[in-house]
Amino acid sequence: MGFIRNIKESIDDKSPISVNNITVLASALMGAIIGFVICFVLIYDVTYDGKVDTNLTDLGIFLLCGGGYILGSGVPKAYIDGKMKTRSWVEGEKMQIDADEEVMAYRRQKKSKLEGDDKDEES
Repeated sequence: MGFIRNIKESIDDKSPISVNNITVLASALMGAIIGFVICFVLIYDVTYDGKVDTNLTDLGIFLLCGGGYILGSGVPKAYIDGKMKTRSWVEGEKMQIDADEEVMAYRRQKKSKLEGDDKDEES
């Protein structure tokens, strides 16, 4: 029931679950079902007469197409999520670099004020 609940929850605009997540989950579930069916058919084929009568070339092409379907549903989501979300360690490094630059700017400003005061005293 969790899968159906997630689908219902993804329809809501304020839900943290997006439709892309459900699409990837559904395609993976379909791939798993196809894999189990193929395993059952091959086991039945071997136990029925002791040899594999299934055309394995066509089966391999079918599995390749199923894998392409699953890959095709997951790649756009992974690409978009990678572009939209910044990684925490990158964000932390950016904050550290910004802080270092602010400290250096403050030191330069303080140094220039001290040098300006020294010149005024000499005059």
